[in-house]
Amino acid sequence: MNSLQLKNNYEGYEDMTNRAVYKGKVRDKNGYAVHLFYEYRGREYMVTDEHNGYSEPMSVKHKNEQERIDREIEEENKPKKEFKYEDSAQYGFDLFWEYINE
Repeated sequence: MNSLQLKNNYEGYEDMTNRAVYKGKVRDKNGYAVHLFYEYRGREYMVTDEHNGYSEPMSVKHKNEQERIDREIEEENKPKKEFKYEDSAQYGFDLFWEYINE
């Protein structure tokens, strides 16, 4: 039994830090793939276990999904840049038209 299974056996376990919590699974119609649903840092993600021997390991799929979630959270937590007219495309067009019309 791995640590993920141990966590899921503990009722009421909710960790918002850096561990995925298993939520459930769904099998494909053909039965060759299993879609596993997890929650990581308050967000759900899905990884697919294809059982074909050719796909990347599940550990890599988990790592990629968790890194994607970490990037999303990092982007959301960045301070918002205040809009300035001088930074807009319209400002560039206005400068261009002023130059043309001179």
